[in-house]
Amino acid sequence: MLLRRDEDEERDEHIDMTPMVDVVFQLMTFMLFSSQMTGGELVDVPPARHGVGVEASAATFLTLLGPKAPGGEPRLLLGHGSGPDATLDQAKEAVDRAVKEGTRKVILQADGAVPHGKVLEVAAAVAEVEGVTIHVGVQEAEP
Repeated sequence: MLLRRDEDEERDEHIDMTPMVDVVFQLMTFMLFSSQMTGGELVDVPPARHGVGVEASAATFLTLLGPKAPGGEPRLLLGHGSGPDATLDQAKEAVDRAVKEGTRKVILQADGAVPHGKVLEVAAAVAEVEGVTIHVGVQEAEP
């Protein structure tokens, strides 16, 4: 019967960290899924009732319509709901001509099917014209 180890024999001593790491990850996962994320304090904002309108005769209209076919590109029109199709460069030229004639306001309207990114792209292109003010055309809610 062997009661002592020989001193020549190497001892294989190490701490296995795998179970501890597993428990830590399980605790982290539990905390992640059980905590409630809040975006901050809620703010009660009253609905808008009145705004200052822009005279249609004192503004240049640009209209974005949804694509004719699914997955197609939205159409940019020079005008209030109708007019010739235009590219971004043509729209910038039209706004530049209007600014030179004294019309510094641009009303940008978009169909509900137009992606927000496309509206921002057109607004950024038109904003490059110096002295222009961009307004977003909205439709009043039905009572």
